[in-house]
Amino acid sequence: MITLRSVTLLAALILMSVGGAVAQTPAIDSGAAPALQLSPAQKQTIYQSITATQKNNPAPTGFRAAVGAEVPETISLAPIPKTLANLIPTTAEYEVAMVEKQVVLVDPRSRRVVAVVAQ
Repeated sequence: MITLRSVTLLAALILMSVGGAVAQTPAIDSGAAPALQLSPAQKQTIYQSITATQKNNPAPTGFRAAVGAEVPETISLAPIPKTLANLIPTTAEYEVAMVEKQVVLVDPRSRRVVAVVAQ
């Protein structure tokens, strides 16, 4: 016969085991670079500068420009122009590409997107 106490004990054991499993599971994007925080004026400056100098790439199959996404090797990255890095120093360590008319700032070590700037 099932008692209220045994049901409560069973529920507590299930919650404890699920809670432990969740706490030990690493985050999906644990290797992703943190998102780069940019003001609207900085985004506009970046967009205008990069669209004037970079070729627009079509998005490879399965790639969507989003923070945390890994940029495929088929997309060539370029260093941030020095004038842009001087204007916005937080961008100096990143590389850039244009994909589907969006400027993608990428951490060159992980090839992960840290910012997407659209018009």
